[in-house]
Amino acid sequence: MKLLLVELTGEDAVFGHFGATGGYALAARRAMHTFGTGPETWKHIAVGQRKWANLNPRAIMHEPKMTFDDYYNSRWVVEPFRLFDNCLVNDGGRAVVVTSAERAKDLRHTPVLIMGMGQHNPSGEIPQATYLAGPTGAKIASQTAFRMAGISLDDIDACEIYDCFTYTVEITLQDYGFFEPGEGEDWFKDGTIEPGGKMPTNTSGGQLSEAYFMGLTPLSEAVMQLMGRCAERQLGPKTKTKEPEIILCSDNGGILQSHSCYILRRA
Repeated sequence: MKLLLVELTGEDAVFGHFGATGGYALAARRAMHTFGTGPETWKHIAVGQRKWANLNPRAIMHEPKMTFDDYYNSRWVVEPFRLFDNCLVNDGGRAVVVTSAERAKDLRHTPVLIMGMGQHNPSGEIPQATYLAGPTGAKIASQTAFRMAGISLDDIDACEIYDCFTYTVEITLQDYGFFEPGEGEDWFKDGTIEPGGKMPTNTSGGQLSEAYFMGLTPLSEAVMQLMGRCAERQLGPKTKTKEPEIILCSDNGGILQSHSCYILRRA
C-alpha cells in the first residue's frame, strides 16, 4: 500500500494528501480565497441536481430528498468539501453509438449531431499549475468548441457538466463565461439549474446524484434529452423549461488538468 500511494501521489502521501478529493479540495480552498466562493454557492448545485435525480427512477439518489440543512449537516470528507460535494461511487455501464449523420437518418430515434468540440490541457502536474483555481482548461476548450459550432453562449438551452465535485460545476460554468469570478452564488440561487430554471444543468442528477460514469454521465444524458427520451425529467413542458435544441457538455481529467467541451444539437 505504501508503494502504491507513493507511485500515485509522490511526496504528497507523506503529508497524508492523496486521492482526487484532496486535490480538488485544495483547488476549491484557493477559489474561496481568490473569488469568494464556498458552501453558500455549492449548496445550490448539490440540492439542484438532487431535484433532477428525484425525477430520474434510475438515479441512485432517486428517493432521498435534499435540503440546504441536509447539505450543511453532512459530514466533512476533506474540508471544504462535505459528503454531498462529492460524486457517487458505483458500478454499472453506459454507452452511446457514434456514426455518420447520413447513416443516423435511417435509425429509430431522432439523431443528435455534434456541432463543435474542443480540448485544452493546461498542466500535467498540480505543482506545475500556474493558477489552481482557474482558468481551467474549460476556457480554451469551450472557445474552440463554440468557434467550430458557430454559435454563442446565448444559444445554449441546457448544460451537462462533469461534476466530480460541486466546485467542478461552478468553475466549469464560470470558465465557460456564464458568470464572472465571484458571481457564482448569485447565478446559482433561485433555482437556476433546477427543474423550472433558466439554465437546466445535469438533468439526470449528474455524478453527484445519479451515477458516476465519468464523461459518459453528462454525454449520455445530453443525447437522451435531445432525443426526447427522458420521461419525467424531460426538458420542455414537463419540467417547465425550454425544449432543448442545443446542449453544452463537458468532461474533465486529473485535478482540473485537462478539459473537453462538446456542443450537441438535435438533428
